Amino acid sequence: MTNKINMVINLSILALLIYLAVQVHELQNPPKYQPAVMGMVDEQEFEYNIRTFLNNLLEEAITEQEK
Repeated sequence: MTNKINMVINLSILALLIYLAVQVHELQNPPKYQPAVMGMVDEQEFEYNIRTFLNNLLEEAITEQEK
């Protein structure tokens, strides 16, 4: 039983280390495909995209409920 607990703890630590390594790598080498984060998307365009997305989501939900 103790061996299984130790294995779970070790795997959790390994997963945490992998996650941290990936996050540090992303901080050092940011992706080039994040225009919203980089400030390249106009605020009005961003708001329009969000509204369009939410409207489409609502339409799909209403259509699903009508079936």
